[in-house]
Amino acid sequence: MRVRLSTAGTLPSPISHIGTKANWSFIRGLYSPPFDRGDRHLYDFRPQRYLIRNSKREPLTQRFQWSRPVNFAIPKKTILLAALLVLTVAVGWSRPAPKNTNWYFAVSGDSRDCGDLIMPKIAQAIADNRENAPVDFYWHLGDLRAIFRLDCDMAMTKDPSFKCPPKFLRDEDPTVRSEYLSAAWSDFINHQIKPFETRGLPFYLGIGNHELIPPKTHDEFRQQFKEWLTKPTLQQQRKSDRKKGIASNDGDTYFHFLWKGVDIIYMDNANIYADQDPANQDPGFSERELAWLDLILKRDEADSQVKTIIVGMHAALPESVARDHAMDRNCASFCNGKRAYDRLRVTQSKGKKVYVLASHSHYFEEYIYDTPENGGHGLQGWIIGTAGAEQYRPEIKYGYLLVEVTPEGTIHCSFQRVYSDSVPVGSEGLTKYCFEQNKRPAPARPEAYKTRADCACTTH
Repeated sequence: MRVRLSTAGTLPSPISHIGTKANWSFIRGLYSPPFDRGDRHLYDFRPQRYLIRNSKREPLTQRFQWSRPVNFAIPKKTILLAALLVLTVAVGWSRPAPKNTNWYFAVSGDSRDCGDLIMPKIAQAIADNRENAPVDFYWHLGDLRAIFRLDCDMAMTKDPSFKCPPKFLRDEDPTVRSEYLSAAWSDFINHQIKPFETRGLPFYLGIGNHELIPPKTHDEFRQQFKEWLTKPTLQQQRKSDRKKGIASNDGDTYFHFLWKGVDIIYMDNANIYADQDPANQDPGFSERELAWLDLILKRDEADSQVKTIIVGMHAALPESVARDHAMDRNCASFCNGKRAYDRLRVTQSKGKKVYVLASHSHYFEEYIYDTPENGGHGLQGWIIGTAGAEQYRPEIKYGYLLVEVTPEGTIHCSFQRVYSDSVPVGSEGLTKYCFEQNKRPAPARPEAYKTRADCACTTH
């Protein structure tokens, strides 16, 4: 296209469609007009006015101060290339960024003793890694505070000269004992739950055996932690379950919720140490809880949208690598645990992916059900008792399990460790104790446990 500018100083109509002053300036800057072979003179362009009325263009008259006459030519090829450039940039801006369809959650348990120091570190580590692994929620597998003795984090915060580990609570002054029992669970909420929630991380809470050390009870636990046991996600799931004939009570300590094609289930086996209590006939899982689990799994098996079942609990199921500190401690607990394990195996055999998480033992371990009793290849399971409790191995390791879930329901797990200098940094004395001395002396002999040969478990 060739445009000839008249010597009258007006811009002819062939380019009156060029839009705004900014557009004309862009074109003028992008394409330097060639010298006219005859006069070799240039125009000095100075736009004066461009009028738009009622969203309609009026005839455009641009006046220019005459300098020298010239033929101004814009080659068609140049115009086409410029248009392609603009379109390419526009498409690049409008195209949505590729989405990572995998999703994540974090889990660990056993945050007594030093949890007030360790749990905020875990919360901050998760938040700091949000760009790479945006965690949907954090899941605690129980044992919040020691209860049988003071927690070192609470004691040393109150008195930095306090010597840990503490003595048994029954040997403490009655006033100290009373103050601790009144404050323990509130301390957990303020120093261990709140760091997650203030960072925008939803917190799901399980119960552990230390929550039932006298004078603590199930009822007190339900009352103290009602807010977290009746979260909207759990309440909506209970409402949906009831419509399908699956009974549950608001605030139950075993619960589940469906999340992005995965059924997240928490099983309450906190009372495994109550086998000597005549009133407790169901150490481990109660009959009611096992019946509930059966109904949940049957529904999952029939639902093509549910690809995966992830079950969390405090103590590991029987016949794991942690059998000396799990549901194997008595026959009632052993048999109830085997019923749950076998039922999960049935669900796995029907094409669902099944994974089991536990804590109770204060270390990190994977492949925990690959034992001879399970043919060397059991359910995929992990122990993550690493949120602050005294450690059971020579090297102290705190942290959490980062779980990545694919659209197909497969999970990939990695242990994420936190260190003494991980933020937020605690007081010098508490940090030194927790990272150098907070470990249990090796027991003289392993805890007693039961086996299949000891227990006449009935099948259901």
